[in-house]
Amino acid sequence: MPQLTEALVETKESAVRSWYLAVRDRYPSALVPDWRTGTAEDGAPRLTVQVIGEHAQEALHHFASAYPLALANSGDLRPVFEYRPGRVVCVWRTNGVWVEMWHHDLPAVPAPSPALMPQRRLPSPSGRLPLSRRLTIRRQYATKEN
Repeated sequence: MPQLTEALVETKESAVRSWYLAVRDRYPSALVPDWRTGTAEDGAPRLTVQVIGEHAQEALHHFASAYPLALANSGDLRPVFEYRPGRVVCVWRTNGVWVEMWHHDLPAVPAPSPALMPQRRLPSPSGRLPLSRRLTIRRQYATKEN
C-alpha cells in the first residue's frame, strides 16, 4: 500500500507542475485546487480534479495539446477527451494511475442577434420648391428671344 500512495503523490505532483507550466501564462485564473482520489473501473487508482476559474475550457484544451508527458511505463496513455453529459473530461494514465481533469460543459450562450438597421426614409417632397425663383428667372431670360 505505501507504494500505491507514493505513486498517487508522484502523479499528482507531476500533473500539478505540468498544469501550471502549460497554462500559467495564457490562463492564469484556471486552477486545479481540489484533488480527489478514488478507484477507476479497472481497479487502478484514480485522481480527479475539477478545473475552475475563467477560461477553464480553453485551458483544459490547451493543456491536453501541450502536455509534456513522457510515456515511461507500460500502460501509460496520452491525454484524451471524453464528453460525458454535463462535463468534459481529459483523461490519461501514468505510473499506473488514472488522472481526470474536467470542467462543466456549459451550454453555449446564443449570440445576440444584431440590431436591425432603421429603414431609410423614402424621399418625399419638402416644403421648398425644387428650384429657386432666381434660377427660374435666369432660365426665362436665357431662352427669351430678342
